Amino acid sequence: MREDAVLGLHIRKILDEGCEQLDGQIVVRLQQARGQAIAAQRLSVVSHLGLVSIGSLQIGRVLPYLRTGVALGVLMIGMIGSYYWNAYQEAADNEEIDSALLSADLPVAAYTDQGFHAWLNHSSQE
Repeated sequence: MREDAVLGLHIRKILDEGCEQLDGQIVVRLQQARGQAIAAQRLSVVSHLGLVSIGSLQIGRVLPYLRTGVALGVLMIGMIGSYYWNAYQEAADNEEIDSALLSADLPVAAYTDQGFHAWLNHSSQE
């Protein structure tokens, strides 16, 4: 047996011997107080278990929706990031074309020529 169990049995024996020497009314009052204490302890444990089960029940209901919400949030962030990344790349490509056009020694009429615009669109697609 464990040491604390042996000590508990020894204390119980001493208390039992002491109870035999007490008056009958005192023993009855002690038994009533013990019964009330045990009932209060059981009520406390039951109410605590009830609160724990209610909390886990609520978490169990919300958790699937929370997972779906997080997944949708990550998906939306990815879509928005992809859109801005593509817009940034397109702006960088346009910047390169604009720089090439501005640095070239072309006459003004070349910029208004429809064939030039077709060539420009064709070269930017490559």
